[in-house]
Amino acid sequence: MKSGKSRTGANPPELETIGADPERPNLNDPRAVLAVLETDQVVAQKSRTRFGRRKFSFALKALLWSLRAYVVLMLVIVVIAVFRALHALH
Repeated sequence: MKSGKSRTGANPPELETIGADPERPNLNDPRAVLAVLETDQVVAQKSRTRFGRRKFSFALKALLWSLRAYVVLMLVIVVIAVFRALHALH
């Protein structure tokens, strides 16, 4: 007969119970809520979740706008380089 110990000699991990009372689960535990809901209910609830806009600091806004300006400048440079390369072939 096999013992309750694994090959390494450690005890096997115990199963963690979600709620002590199956008739009235602890709804403060997100795992208990997910266990009670059906799949389509979980998907519907997640699709309704809105986080809203995040408030950025002035420095972060300036960094993001400078990155946008850099991308636009690089696009203009690439378009000009492609235009010159195409006209050089003629």
